Amino acid sequence: PSRPPIPHRALAGRQSILSCMRERDILLHFPYQSFTTIIDLLREASMDPDVRDIKITLYRVARNSSIVNALINAIKNGKTVTVIMEIQARFDEKNNIHWAGVMKEEGVNVLLGIPGLKVHSKLCMITRREQKKDVVYSVIGTGNFNENTARLYTDHYLLTCNSKITREVASLFQFFEMNYRHSEYKTLMVSP
Repeated sequence: PSRPPIPHRALAGRQSILSCMRERDILLHFPYQSFTTIIDLLREASMDPDVRDIKITLYRVARNSSIVNALINAIKNGKTVTVIMEIQARFDEKNNIHWAGVMKEEGVNVLLGIPGLKVHSKLCMITRREQKKDVVYSVIGTGNFNENTARLYTDHYLLTCNSKITREVASLFQFFEMNYRHSEYKTLMVSP
């Protein structure tokens, strides 16, 4: 049986968000809890020498995005970073195109959605080398990775390294990158 998620207040004073995720799942509820946890997770991953790569879907990005800054920092620290940037984000197209260009200039692998599909997923995947094997950490949310809107809208985020979930998140990112590879999902609800 899985253990209940760590409440957000239990993260205070902990040394590492990734180590908390190894211990058990973390459930965040915005705007009632701080979005800083997500930003801190990406900053931690960008500086952790054992993190190999970060993959994330971005739909609506803040004008002065700490998320994008953490991803660029990850590139500068030798990580591989892949961003699935949905350009069809109504009223945010110009901002998303701007950030896609900035990230590409910094060396981020930016994929501008999938022809014929709108990528509305809120996913992040961090791969870390631990004891000679790769361990995947995932963030699955209902809201955008946007620190400004996280203060306005009610959303939930699950931070997990549960292999049943992370395996399917990895399969979904494979589909985003090579959309001829289809998978079956038993844990995630994936549409269409």
